[in-house]
Amino acid sequence: MKAARIHSFGPPDVVVVEDVPMPSPGPGEVLVRVMAAGVAPWDAIIREGKSKVSPQPPLTLGSDLSGVVEKAGSGVIDFAPADEVYGVTNPQFCGAQAEFAVATAGMLAPKPHSLGHVQAASAPVIAVTAWQMLFEYAQAVRGQTAMVVGAAGNVGAYAVQLAVDAGIHVVAIAHLADENLLRSLGVKTIIDSSKPAFERDLPRVDAILDTVGGSTFQRCVAALKPGGKLVTSVSTQPQPAGATFFYAEVTTARLQTLTPLFDTGRITTRVGSILPLSEARQAQGMLAGAPHQPGKIVLEIGHPQR
Repeated sequence: MKAARIHSFGPPDVVVVEDVPMPSPGPGEVLVRVMAAGVAPWDAIIREGKSKVSPQPPLTLGSDLSGVVEKAGSGVIDFAPADEVYGVTNPQFCGAQAEFAVATAGMLAPKPHSLGHVQAASAPVIAVTAWQMLFEYAQAVRGQTAMVVGAAGNVGAYAVQLAVDAGIHVVAIAHLADENLLRSLGVKTIIDSSKPAFERDLPRVDAILDTVGGSTFQRCVAALKPGGKLVTSVSTQPQPAGATFFYAEVTTARLQTLTPLFDTGRITTRVGSILPLSEARQAQGMLAGAPHQPGKIVLEIGHPQR
């Protein structure tokens, strides 16, 4: 089978698409025929050797996937061959960008009926990240106000949608060029982060959800009400005092919470550039700054067997 691999850490040029043996699922694992796999910033972190969770090369890149169960390992009772699933491969965030991938069963769920495989592969990590930020770490509730820093980004757009759906007021920190997108997601208050001293215009909020880090996040902190929650998905140093940084934990239960929101249209995916597996290196180049469509980059890999 074909897989997008690295044999050493480095720039996008280290990515090769090559033949490797098909993996076998162990206990508690599932072999998935991959229909689509997401491409994300953490793939670049792994490729560059900066990840604290991934194994040493050689390794297959990718974590988000959508596909069809080919075989279930021992002890797996929730999935069977031919089931359509989405989720991530493993806590090391690798192995998905291939024609077949082994995934931990507890990190998969039945694919939302309303989503195609490309859409489904774009969602797991970023949607779960937004869910955890808003509801588990910020513990935001209806009637409160949450500030989303980087509101038009992949994680930020999900945080916005989840907040609006839950009756939480949103203050979006974003570039003015993204105003139309944010309005379409239900945002009423948008602060232009490119404006000098934008922090002077910030209302007081119950929670700040940060997806960009750095000085933009630092400039927003003063808007937090006493006792409010600061949550960031970006591991920049130093963090503001009281900020909580976390790694997303994709689980069957969290995916199953999101699935009905997709299927009822309460949240939607935003897919950017779509490439074949053979262009995995080009996808990594997009992460490094090459032009691409806004939204999640996805590799379209397979087609369901008839």
